[in-house]
Amino acid sequence: MPGGVPKAASRPLGGHVKIAIYDATLTEGARAAGLQLTVRDRMRIALRLAEMGVAYVEGGWPSGRGGDTEVFRAARRLEMGGTKLCACATLGRRGRARDDVQLRAALRSGAKAVTLFVSAPTRTGRAVHIGSAVHAVRSQQKAALVELDGFFDAWRLGHAGVLGAVEAASLAGAEAVILSDRSGGALPHEVEAAVVAARRVARRVTIGVRARDDAGVAVANSLAAVTRGATLVAATVNGYGERCGAANLVPITAALELKMGHQVFASGQLRRLSSLAHFVSELAERELPRERAYVGRDAFALAKGDGPPHVDPEAVGNRSEPALADERGHPDALRVARTLGLKARDETTARKVLARLGAWEKRGFRYEGAEASFELLLRALGGRRRPYFTVQAYRIFDLHEDDRSFTEATVELTVGHERFHTASTGVGPVHALDRALRLGLERHYPELLDMTVVQSRSRNLASGAGTAGPVRVLIESADARDHWGTAGVSDDLLDACCQALVDAIEYKLLKDDVKPRNLAPQE
Repeated sequence: MPGGVPKAASRPLGGHVKIAIYDATLTEGARAAGLQLTVRDRMRIALRLAEMGVAYVEGGWPSGRGGDTEVFRAARRLEMGGTKLCACATLGRRGRARDDVQLRAALRSGAKAVTLFVSAPTRTGRAVHIGSAVHAVRSQQKAALVELDGFFDAWRLGHAGVLGAVEAASLAGAEAVILSDRSGGALPHEVEAAVVAARRVARRVTIGVRARDDAGVAVANSLAAVTRGATLVAATVNGYGERCGAANLVPITAALELKMGHQVFASGQLRRLSSLAHFVSELAERELPRERAYVGRDAFALAKGDGPPHVDPEAVGNRSEPALADERGHPDALRVARTLGLKARDETTARKVLARLGAWEKRGFRYEGAEASFELLLRALGGRRRPYFTVQAYRIFDLHEDDRSFTEATVELTVGHERFHTASTGVGPVHALDRALRLGLERHYPELLDMTVVQSRSRNLASGAGTAGPVRVLIESADARDHWGTAGVSDDLLDACCQALVDAIEYKLLKDDVKPRNLAPQE
């Protein structure tokens, strides 16, 4: 079995074909050491992936493992188009699919597809149990995917059962069989030979690959699998994952489309690849390395004597000059700019936009996850930001004494010609400040009554100054119809919080087309 690619089956995948992406950022990616994603974070990532045309998004184990159950509950309200959310179930050694607790939970989850995880069998006898599980999934009108965990290690050792498992899944009607490199130790030539062998017995079923980066070649292994006929690739955004990480979706998809000529995302969506990478890194609170291929700030930086870049930077939403900020901060920046009447030839306005974005970017800040703040900035630079209110001053008093804690925020606001103070207590400074702001504004703008702050997060930006450096606060808000993100950046944490909260309130009023109150001065 191992030892080389048979000549009769050694031809690469012919033509420009559709390569399906199986994204595991919500599951495998979220298990990276020190990385935490809330249910809301996972839903936002899933929606971005669906917008780009990813074929499958792995949602997790709905049988009660961690927060995965909440993911599927929340996902019932999402519209993901043609993207299939996959519920996971591990097939036990006995293989009695219909009695399996995990499989029953997966079938009840509401997901359109079920991924069956099977330890790559070393004996042919277990193949019949795989077929039984696939039939159980298909009987519920759901797509069945089978992942053979540890396939490459078992194949390398010559275990006959692994190809029997591929054949059994194919005969049972699985939509795809994913060959998984659990140890992450396979090399490209081994992956190529194993994929050829699997295709030989797979009949017409899709063959996929899930590589890990323990040997530093997860991207190379994924591309090698495609050259030998795999048409599904499992990966995570930015390569987040356990141990050394998973296969990185970013360079894989860029190479598949730009260098190998395959279709991966929906038409035109590859230009949002940089935005996707930075959006996920913001939610994960991990700085994306400047030198990261395709999407890093320095990925296409031009040095003296350099030739042209290996691909057009704009094809992946990046650029060749790091100091020039344009569409990178928001995937729809040009559309928003045109909507606001900001013409490309308006040099004065364009310079203001670029200077402001460039200044923020030099401090390590980006607008991924804060699209509402980005739109408000463009409106301000174009002279179209409405004067709903002004925060003149604020103070936060936070007392911790013995067994009690106490936080109070006092805010001085101006609405029209009226100037007033409000105060409110809360659970911590952000909550108290939010309540004080809206306590003063809701009587003038009752539209704010149905607005809530869903979550807030903060982190120090890379500056070398430690806790004395600038901090970024990202806030997600919601009302009965929408969710939106705002951000603030400052050397002062509370100032950054205030910026993000003010943007959140102003965006709510803007999107509801509320007219600013111009109150007469009080007698």
